[in-house]
Amino acid sequence: MVRGIYTAASGLLTAERDLNVRSNNIANLNTSGFKRDRLVTTTFAEALAVRQETRTTGKTYNIGNVTRGKKALEIKTDFSQGALQATDRGLDFAIAGDGFFTVQSYRGEYDAQNNPNGIYGGKYYTRNGQFQINPDGYLINGLGDFVLDNNDQPIPVNRYDFNVDESGNISSADGTYIATLGIYNPDDPNLLEKNGEEAFTVLNADNEPAPQDFTGTIRQGYVEKANTDLAGQMAGLTATSRSFQSMTQIIKAIDTEIGKSISDVARV
Repeated sequence: MVRGIYTAASGLLTAERDLNVRSNNIANLNTSGFKRDRLVTTTFAEALAVRQETRTTGKTYNIGNVTRGKKALEIKTDFSQGALQATDRGLDFAIAGDGFFTVQSYRGEYDAQNNPNGIYGGKYYTRNGQFQINPDGYLINGLGDFVLDNNDQPIPVNRYDFNVDESGNISSADGTYIATLGIYNPDDPNLLEKNGEEAFTVLNADNEPAPQDFTGTIRQGYVEKANTDLAGQMAGLTATSRSFQSMTQIIKAIDTEIGKSISDVARV
């Protein structure tokens, strides 16, 4: 029975983590460029159940294999394309295809020393293309961080009347070339680490994915919506909630039986 508690508890903890992942996906439904997560689970290693009759025949019998619950293995990010939504705002950009906008924290050197593992300590990548222009005329994201060009330099647009073509080339209203958006297209996006709740995808410096040529297109006046499937997430949330409740009831039932057993043994 004690083994049953461990098995149920493992399912309980896994269900709790799955609830957190799905809830976060739903909470970021309106976050531009958000990529949903999913929980990958695995069962514990199987164990061979053996019946021993040492006091009678001295033989052992293999009953069969049993598993001892499941556990959360890892959280994987789904990098599939989200739907593009027209905004008619000149500072909104969306990537159709693979790739990420390159962003540099303006906090730079301070945070690199005090928070080297945080997203604000250096360069990071995002699919959220809702940009602005700071008082100095540079293109920034919603956090005030610099959007970088293909040479990893801030982009001085200075004014709102500029155009961006499908390749990411930025030019002023009179056609003067300004810069090219720095689009980072990793060979394996699964080596990118998601950090924070605002859909930022941060580079894991120890496993930097080799960049590939950008083959997608840039759409000015559009944003990429979150790729969260609300109906699917709600259905999964309901199923996981029921599993959580079931594991709770099982633990309570086993605990009651153990209590009865202890009482009966004490009575004898």
